[in-house]
Amino acid sequence: MGLTSAYECPVKEGKKVLFLERFSEFANVHSSSVGYSRQFRVSYSEKNLSDLALKTYVMWENLKKEMNDDSLVQLTGCLWFGDASVESSEGNIDLAIQNLKALGEIEGKDYRVLEGKEAIMNSTEFAFISRAVVEIDNPEALFTVKGGTINVPGLVYHYVEALKIPNAMLINNARVTKIDYSNEEYVEVKVVVDGNEETYRGNKIILTSGAYVNEVFCTVHPPVDFRINLIIYLWCSTYFAEKHKPLPSGTDLATWPIWYFFGPKPKDDSTEASKDHNDYYGFPSEPERPQYLRVAPACTSQKEFDFMLFPPEINKRPLDKNALKFTSNFVDKFMPDLDPSLKEKEESTCVAGFAQLNENVHEKDEGAGFVIDFLLPESKLIVVFTGGWAMKFVPMIGKILTDLAIRGKNRVPRPHRANEYQTRSIGRRT
Repeated sequence: MGLTSAYECPVKEGKKVLFLERFSEFANVHSSSVGYSRQFRVSYSEKNLSDLALKTYVMWENLKKEMNDDSLVQLTGCLWFGDASVESSEGNIDLAIQNLKALGEIEGKDYRVLEGKEAIMNSTEFAFISRAVVEIDNPEALFTVKGGTINVPGLVYHYVEALKIPNAMLINNARVTKIDYSNEEYVEVKVVVDGNEETYRGNKIILTSGAYVNEVFCTVHPPVDFRINLIIYLWCSTYFAEKHKPLPSGTDLATWPIWYFFGPKPKDDSTEASKDHNDYYGFPSEPERPQYLRVAPACTSQKEFDFMLFPPEINKRPLDKNALKFTSNFVDKFMPDLDPSLKEKEESTCVAGFAQLNENVHEKDEGAGFVIDFLLPESKLIVVFTGGWAMKFVPMIGKILTDLAIRGKNRVPRPHRANEYQTRSIGRRT
């Protein structure tokens, strides 16, 4: 998010920008997921987010042309399938269909709905996963062509290369110690870079510190008396090898769509025992490991893990062994082309930080768990982004943050219920 904003400011707007990275690499995983890819999709239970994703899709297409790299978003399609009555962390199938219809997107071959076991299990296109619906009474599937994988390392590389211009300065290993906004005309930032203290002054600041946002708030002067209620989940992820090459179906792992399975939920027995919530998702293979496929649970087997952000090394993150075992069982039962054995070196833990906007956790929140806003409503010197699964919105969020910083308002065309994502007031929440 910082890089896309930094790209917008000098390249698109002609502004001078200083980009400060806390860690040694601009492409790091210290406060996010690991791995090559993220999912891009337009299927959402929230109409505003479907609309936002559709508008971002156009921006991704433009960005691929600007960077001269079609791999930045590889369209393989997106398959949502399973129990249409289930409301999971990802959403709900029927609501997604309803929203896409309302937005005029369920038309022609780009969007398909399959109803019932026979239609889904007889579909050769989805044979790699279709048997997962065998235990569901009335399954449903939604396939959208506008879905695929985001090449995160490629994206970061292109942003960094594009910022090798006179108007941009990129500094890594830069730990911010003080952000002083007491002057109404500029912001002053004290930074420790490789053990040396430096002071920089600028007209505006965009804070994109992810899971470390509240730590950065502690450096703000005059102090702010609030924090973002950022709930951090540690979700495991792993890769599974293909059993046969070539695959019996004649397909290739790289051509499989991204997918999400909405499975029947376990009965609530009010115990602390680990549970399989039957929410799984997956990707096609990645160029760096063409014989492996990423499959992961979209939940933890227990409540969120207690997690200290520092030290942030991946190998210090706890592994949800029960969730990994549940995932292996899912692959064994329903994905015949894959070897269900777990490869320890391929296991990893992803950090998912969600900004909780409602005190009542059971109250519906249509904001995707992220915050875009000014730090203080009376001052437009500091803009903040944090939280959520927003990789699919990268070029859009970069545009919004840049507009807020330069102009004090967002010029992006408003989708339905835009106020749900456009600016989220954070000053009144703890």
